[in-house]
Amino acid sequence: METKKWRVVCYVNQFFGQIGGEDMAHVGFSVKEEPIGPALLFQNLLKDDCDVVGTVICGDNYFAEHTEKAVAEGVELVRGLKPDLFIAGPAFNAGRYGISCGNMAAAVGRELGIPTVTGMFPENPAVDLFRKDTYIVKTAILSSTLRKVAPTMASIGVRLLKHEHIGSAESEGYVIRDIILNEEQPQNAADRAIEMLLKKIKGEPFKSELLPPNFDVVEPAPPVADLKTARLALVSDGGLIPQTNPDKLKPNGSTKVGCYNWDRLTAEPYFVIHSGYDGTWVMENPYRLFPVDVLREEVEQGNLGYLDDEVYVTCGNCASVAAAKAKGQKIAQALLDEGITAAILTST
Repeated sequence: METKKWRVVCYVNQFFGQIGGEDMAHVGFSVKEEPIGPALLFQNLLKDDCDVVGTVICGDNYFAEHTEKAVAEGVELVRGLKPDLFIAGPAFNAGRYGISCGNMAAAVGRELGIPTVTGMFPENPAVDLFRKDTYIVKTAILSSTLRKVAPTMASIGVRLLKHEHIGSAESEGYVIRDIILNEEQPQNAADRAIEMLLKKIKGEPFKSELLPPNFDVVEPAPPVADLKTARLALVSDGGLIPQTNPDKLKPNGSTKVGCYNWDRLTAEPYFVIHSGYDGTWVMENPYRLFPVDVLREEVEQGNLGYLDDEVYVTCGNCASVAAAKAKGQKIAQALLDEGITAAILTST
């Protein structure tokens, strides 16, 4: 007699759903009652125990711009497919995609009461928002590593269905959830604590069993005392650069910063190198990214002391925290050297 298999539903964005790239990020939800994109890989990995009965697809911009509505809409579509397991993504380091995967996994788990799994690069902004709500398997930055992370996601998913033990975040490869569970150890807590303390006293390597969160505390800058005497500069992570790309910025994971005279930048051929958003509107009107025109009017009217003609540009897509800090420090030092007292950072 054939054994009944568990039903799995996957969630992907418009790119992985094979609808299109940024030009189709506005599309709403659609459902395919078959595996599409990464779901094909999950079907192969889970074939002994599960069937992928549907793929729910939604554009990144649609979800980001209508989050509350999108969550409710998406959950109902998933509910209609009657899944036993929900797999979202993986989203890698894509911010909007990570937010949609996290929201969907959290809501489906909460509303439908079924296990959920997703995957993200640990520095994806959605990780801290949703790591307690679902299993987030650690991925690399790029989607080309899908085949490496999918087996881990599938393994955790099927073991959740079978109510089997899921080990620690370190041993299993998922993001730590800060959920404390009872687990037997060969040594009792007192012995382990004394052993760790002795290693610490001797200067030997040791590892705590309960690590405190590590937050990067940034003191806010004081407010501008008087705009009429302020010296202002514009900074953006939107990737608007000369067509020649003299500073060799990359569309993602960039570690470089460009500094360009605004009038020369806009007088010559330019383009948007950033691959994480649709730059069509910036190409049509670069003042949408850098409000130079409005700020120059403020200077002429005496409401603003000075506006630097040089604009600072980088690409924020898939940038690591360490790289972003380094770029920020470089820009800040350059502004201080120029006597700039305030800056506006525009983003995508």
